[in-house]
Amino acid sequence: MTSTWDWEKLIDAHADRAYTFALGLSGNEEDAKELVQESFARAMERIGSHDPGQPFESWFLTILKHLYFDGKKRYERRHGQSLDAPIDAQGLTVADAVEDGRETSPLEGLLAEERRKLVRRAMRALTPDARAVLLMIDLDGLGYEEAAQALGCPLNTVRSRIVRARIALRERLRALEE
Repeated sequence: MTSTWDWEKLIDAHADRAYTFALGLSGNEEDAKELVQESFARAMERIGSHDPGQPFESWFLTILKHLYFDGKKRYERRHGQSLDAPIDAQGLTVADAVEDGRETSPLEGLLAEERRKLVRRAMRALTPDARAVLLMIDLDGLGYEEAAQALGCPLNTVRSRIVRARIALRERLRALEE
């Protein structure tokens, strides 16, 4: 799988999903692009460690997730910021990626934008693990087993994390709406 053609096919097949996941984690378009590029480079270096019996996408998203968390840890050590600090100043996030494509009135558009802002704020308040599991399962549509593989944790851990993450998101949304 090291030929140029194979990597072009892998990149074409997985770049959009990887970007969506990276954008959801980082909350910043430029950081997401860099994260995806670095993840593909790391995957090329370590393709020998991929188990051909397992989906490439799960293995690749695991690399992406580890690069994000490692980079976040390094940044926080250097800058002394809390894990609960905002991860972006503006930029697209999960809510922005979930457009439904319908025509809306200006009032509906304003209400939808307010709702997206609330979701962004609520998502930023979650732990990185909670954001990651919500992005993988609820946005990217990964199954629990695929998410467990990508996150490098047992299936039951993913099940409990998704329940806790959904509850935490719902509580934060409720608090922000009040």
